[in-house]
Amino acid sequence: MTAAPSSLSAATHAKSKRRLRTWQLVVLWLVCMAPLRLWGLPSSADDVLLFGGQPPWPPERYGSAAAARERRARAAGADVDLNPIEVRDRVVDLTGDERARGEILTRYRLYSRQPDEMITFMALQRMDPRRLDLDPRLYQYCGGYIYLIGAAVGIGSLVGVTTVTSDIDVYLAQPELFARFYLVGRGVTLVFGAALLVAAVHLARRAAGRTAGWIAFVLVAASPVFITGVLEAKPHLPSVCLLLWATLAALEYLAGGARRDALRMGLLAGGAFSLVLTGLVAAILWPVLLVARKPLTRRAAVDMLLAALGAIGVYLVTNPYVPYNALFNRAALQSNLANSTAMYRVGELAGGALRVGELLIESVGLAVPIVGLLALAWLARRYPRQAATSAAMGVVVLLLGAAIGAGKPAEFARFLLLPVVLLCVAAAAAVARLGFRRPLAALVLAVLVLAVMKTPAYIRSFATEARGEHESRHTAARFIHDYVPVDEPIGVVQVPAPYAVPPIDFAHRTVLLLPPTPPAGDDSTLPRRLVLTADDATVHQTAWWQARYELQRQFPEPTTVLSRIAWASKPVFVYRLRE
Repeated sequence: MTAAPSSLSAATHAKSKRRLRTWQLVVLWLVCMAPLRLWGLPSSADDVLLFGGQPPWPPERYGSAAAARERRARAAGADVDLNPIEVRDRVVDLTGDERARGEILTRYRLYSRQPDEMITFMALQRMDPRRLDLDPRLYQYCGGYIYLIGAAVGIGSLVGVTTVTSDIDVYLAQPELFARFYLVGRGVTLVFGAALLVAAVHLARRAAGRTAGWIAFVLVAASPVFITGVLEAKPHLPSVCLLLWATLAALEYLAGGARRDALRMGLLAGGAFSLVLTGLVAAILWPVLLVARKPLTRRAAVDMLLAALGAIGVYLVTNPYVPYNALFNRAALQSNLANSTAMYRVGELAGGALRVGELLIESVGLAVPIVGLLALAWLARRYPRQAATSAAMGVVVLLLGAAIGAGKPAEFARFLLLPVVLLCVAAAAAVARLGFRRPLAALVLAVLVLAVMKTPAYIRSFATEARGEHESRHTAARFIHDYVPVDEPIGVVQVPAPYAVPPIDFAHRTVLLLPPTPPAGDDSTLPRRLVLTADDATVHQTAWWQARYELQRQFPEPTTVLSRIAWASKPVFVYRLRE
């Protein structure tokens, strides 16, 4: 009679020990990744390049305080450009007056080198708590994320990590102070990244035991799309983290039918959706569970209803201005959502599917999708209900990616993080199962899976940018500073910002924006040199200006293995007009 309690105690002790080991590994991972958060932050380090060796502008010269007031007052979305460029059929001078120069320089004082990180702080900036105006006017990044980052920044201010003030001139004078906001935001993502790794371990252990869990940890942690996502202050990875925990709750409900698991699934799914719109894919869990738990009982239907109400409640609590604006201020809602719908329209399905395949390989290598899909097929035959519940959201994401992915840049891979994690879990299960019978073959397979990932290239890119000494944008700007006379106009194909154009002398140089189609007239209006960033040299190979320009320099060197998904150490290309 005493054996059962003893066995139970031993099992509980072993389970606690495994959890401790998992979290110890996670803490070690956090310690290793934390220094890479320093990549691409605004700072004064490039002032000599931005101002041509002259003293930096005083804050009042930028005119940014007036722009901040305008952003708070207007009804448009927080991410809508205040001064969009309307003329795109000819070469446009972007530095025609001091206001235009100040607008460009403001970006280099406040923006990071990740183009989407700043919009969260734009949303926070436009709020006015003293007037009870907490509408972020940003709805694709949902309120759950924006308020979370705002709370983290506020807590950072209380403990002296951040400096919060409505006076934007303070940050223009000391951009390092604004950089701390990005560090806080990236710190939040790192915490969610740690929780995501734990969820992946639990999923793999459910499928194939403890060894599979450790293998899943390594595969997910080494995947380029995860490395990139965890080092950005964006909501996509935190949302995927909650989706994975919602999947675990759904599996628990499938196994035991406990209402608390259904409610937990609903709250986690609502939390994922409350962070970013793509979290809506969690809705597929409801029909999958209803089918998987046949025959459908009244209790199960009530459980699913309560879970759905919990999910909707979480979203509404964290996004109260969405239904409010839908009823009383549709212009504000449409202004922001129009940006997203313009970028993510349904296009060519075949081209989208091909692009998703390319980005999957870039995200995690070739071996994981192959091994993972084979493992999923095996798991689906052996455990059909559990496999369907686990894989459903990943399948939906892949289908949506194929619908809108045609022609998308490499950063689009962030939307594939969920299927990548699920494929890593399935591949880990396959390697672990193989290891039971053929340990050597399993070891060879594991090494192969890791070897074809571009993990070293991504770690190197972030580390190089974090050090800030030899990263591509700085070296390109130094080349222009040293070899291109200041009175020679510089051409660009993107509106200057830290992620798009290296930090050249915007205080004095003439910067010309080339149109997307050939301008009317002869080539006399074209600048002699053109500078741009791109995922690689092939991105602009069909652009009209390729016939007029030849490549002069590339930073880093063409032999460097590129980290295409990441914005860290993005390649910079300097072209010159053909003679």
